[in-house]
Amino acid sequence: MNAANNADAKRAGQVTQSRRQPMFHRVLHARPMVVRDTLAAIRRRFAAEIDEDALGRLELVLAEVMNNVTEHGPRGDTTAPDAPVIHLSIVRHEGGLSCSITDDGVSLPDSCLLPRPIPDTAALDLPEGGFGWFLIQDLTQELYYYREETRNFLAFHLPVTDDPES
Repeated sequence: MNAANNADAKRAGQVTQSRRQPMFHRVLHARPMVVRDTLAAIRRRFAAEIDEDALGRLELVLAEVMNNVTEHGPRGDTTAPDAPVIHLSIVRHEGGLSCSITDDGVSLPDSCLLPRPIPDTAALDLPEGGFGWFLIQDLTQELYYYREETRNFLAFHLPVTDDPES
C-alpha cells in the first residue's frame, strides 16, 4: 500500500498494515490450570514479537497477578464454583506492552501497592512468600490499580526492545 492509499485508508477509518499491532485478549475463570493455559497462549502469541527476556518478565508478572486472583480472589477457595472472572488484555506497541487485568474477586489490600524494599536478611532466613507485589512493581512501569464497585482494575506497561533476537 503506497503513502496515498495509506492516507486514504486512514481517512476511511480502515486499519492499515502498518498500524496493526499484536493483541491478546482473554476472559477466563481464576483457576490454576486455566491461568497456566493462558500463560502458554500468551507465550505463543508474542514469541515472535518480543525478546525472550521481555517474554519471561511478562509471563512472571502475569503469573503473579493472575495467581493472586486465583488464590485470594475467592477468599482462598480455588475450588469454589464461583471463581472470579479475569479479563486480560495485552497490546504490543512501539514502546513495549500495555497490559490491563480486571477481575471480580476481593479487593486488593491497600498495603500491597506501597513500595517495599527487599528485607535485608540472609537468603535462608527470608520468608517463603510475600514477594509477588515486589516483583510486579520492580518489573513493570506505570503500575495502576483501583477498584470500582465489585471489580479490580490493574494496568501496567512493560518495556521491551524491538529485536526479538536480543
